[in-house]
Amino acid sequence: MKYGLLKYRDKESNIGDYIQSLAAKRFLPQVDKFVSREKLDKVSEDLYIILNGWFMHHPENWPPSEHVTPKFISFHINNHAKRLMTNEKSIDYYKKHEPIGCRDKFTEKLLKDKGAEAYFSGCLTLTLEKEEYLKDEKAEVIFCDILSHKNDVINEGQKIPWKKIRNPHKIFIKKVKKKLFKKKTRKLIKKLVPNQLRKNAIYISNQNFQATTHEEKFEIAKSLLAKYAAAKLVVTSRIHVALPCLAFGTPVVFIHPERDTSRLSGLIELFHTFTIKQIEETPEDELQKQFLKASIKNKEVHLKLRDDIIKSFSK
Repeated sequence: MKYGLLKYRDKESNIGDYIQSLAAKRFLPQVDKFVSREKLDKVSEDLYIILNGWFMHHPENWPPSEHVTPKFISFHINNHAKRLMTNEKSIDYYKKHEPIGCRDKFTEKLLKDKGAEAYFSGCLTLTLEKEEYLKDEKAEVIFCDILSHKNDVINEGQKIPWKKIRNPHKIFIKKVKKKLFKKKTRKLIKKLVPNQLRKNAIYISNQNFQATTHEEKFEIAKSLLAKYAAAKLVVTSRIHVALPCLAFGTPVVFIHPERDTSRLSGLIELFHTFTIKQIEETPEDELQKQFLKASIKNKEVHLKLRDDIIKSFSK
């Protein structure tokens, strides 16, 4: 048996995808080939592939070819892809390989409603091991991509056709960040996070627009994981920052972006979470007390999910 590991679009800037592949790599005896998530229908040699993560930008290329032996765990069908990824051909494919371990409860319900056997597994990144990534990084308070997507703090009811933009993060960073978004985000963070923590925090991102090869992106993913493993506290709006922090035991506070909520269903309960509405409506003194309490220790709800994922690979 040969083993494949998912890679992503050549222009993909989201390092969170590569963090998910690093989590999958732990459960493979070796990696014989990197396989594009968007071209699984083109696989022409027999490969065992863990199909975890966000699927997919090109649902017209689903399901995978007959040469793929899939392991469905932490599988998410994105809302915009669900029509093609739950058509009759796709459902037949899931039934052939069920049960389907779903990263979120949205995907679980979607598949169950279509007659496929599915269950909520949580995310494979919950199984990352701190010892593997803990290096000589300084223990820092880290702010990573807090409400960083251009749709995170738009006014309720305002419509922005982000699905039509190839890379909405890049467009946003260039054109919007210095305007209303930046001002509103700073205001929210200032109200939520006590001044001393803000002053000492470092700001990093799970987005990288400079890396051009998959090898570079995997190395950046490892570097980011080393920072999260060593951190005193991480504040983020990205699940693939928050989930590894849970795995590492690093205190993490999640600022809920309140968009694309299908991918968060079932996961949001794992974090200490603040919503935009909660930040806006809670008096500052009380809000910061809540934040400080949340920043001490993570919830432990994820531990059973982690154990169950690990056990699923020994069956």
